Amino acid sequence: ALETTYEEMVSLKLEKKLALLGDIIQSNILNELPLEFFGVDSNKILTILSEAPKKVNAFLSTLLELSRNTELRNEHFYHTALRSYQELNFNYFIDLEKLAVEYRKEKDGSMMKEGEIKNVLQSKYGYNFQELDLAQYPELISIRSVLYPKKGNLLLINPNLSLAQRRFIFARELSFNLLDVKVRPLTFSYNRIRSFDELHNNFRASYLSVSLLIDEARFKDDIKDFFQTKKFDSKRIDKLLTKYQVTPEMLLHRLTSILPKFFGIRSLFFLRFNNPRQEDYFSLSKELHLSKKHNPHGNRLGEHYCRRWVALGVLKELNKNQKSGKGNKLVIRAQVSKYLGSENEYLCISIARHMGPTPNVNSSVTLGLLVNKDLRKKVVFLNDLSIKIREVNSTCERCPAENCKDRVAESFVINNINAKEKVKGALSNLESSL
Repeated sequence: ALETTYEEMVSLKLEKKLALLGDIIQSNILNELPLEFFGVDSNKILTILSEAPKKVNAFLSTLLELSRNTELRNEHFYHTALRSYQELNFNYFIDLEKLAVEYRKEKDGSMMKEGEIKNVLQSKYGYNFQELDLAQYPELISIRSVLYPKKGNLLLINPNLSLAQRRFIFARELSFNLLDVKVRPLTFSYNRIRSFDELHNNFRASYLSVSLLIDEARFKDDIKDFFQTKKFDSKRIDKLLTKYQVTPEMLLHRLTSILPKFFGIRSLFFLRFNNPRQEDYFSLSKELHLSKKHNPHGNRLGEHYCRRWVALGVLKELNKNQKSGKGNKLVIRAQVSKYLGSENEYLCISIARHMGPTPNVNSSVTLGLLVNKDLRKKVVFLNDLSIKIREVNSTCERCPAENCKDRVAESFVINNINAKEKVKGALSNLESSL
């Protein structure tokens, strides 16, 4: 009779301006976000939403638009939240360290050889092992392992993995069982993140596995000896990799836990860059910053990272070696990076290697330590004159350096900023002259 719908009469649907707010309230997103990690009560958020719905809706619309422009997805939020959690704890987790110490005592201080870990997985947790059939499934060449719990804990291993990579896979599976974790990824490396709990549990298992493979007490003494050398010697890093039978990433990432806790070195960062062979393209695939957001850091704006960074320099050197037939031998370099327009400088240690089993891709991992008086006392080789000192910046687009031979893109961002400052100055002068 009124030529309208029941929903419109009783207002079951929010008006267009509040539609986004309604979608958020009706969805399960507040339960999926890791709010408890940061002491945030989801009920308080609902209270805020209800008290000023139009303003909150406008704010959420702004955030949504920003996320669309930078192609941010929920998995990016999960990774950022986890990284913040690590940074708040200076990437040191005492419960996991204690568990590693206790387990190693149970095994009489064993160095956790590959066969030993496999035997434990097989005898105690009922694992079975097979090689991943890459001839039949070539699309899985970059996958390192797949677990099928319903098929008798069948673990398929990529046959192209190195010894260090296999040990990590087995130690990671052992860690999932020691932690009694049920919500976890079954593939490694995995592409789809289903929840923050899955990502967090994967991090804890990975952290524990590295703690099991790199004994805290022994490693601490090794690093102390390394820092006391007068000259930077890349062979010492090579020896540590051999001693602990770990990958460069595991070694440097372990340092991000040990240095803040036992050496008082808290201002540091860790970066991992990927670089397809034969291409001048570098993507930052992993980063961690302790004490503050250091340069360099990631950007999702498609800008070109400064080619003067040692993290990119070692990748270029590795690529050159591969082209000349020298193979995939690790490239290990140190550099002191001074940032243009800033007093900050960092001691950066970078290692480049072929990113096996992924074909035709190289990767570098970098540890950066903020240079100050305290660091110079603790790291004797920092005074080694053979270590290169280079002026660097974040990206080419934001760099004011003129006549830079390493530049690969115009500095349009900094140019736009300078142009606006000139307009601002001209307007100020105009006002003064009137």
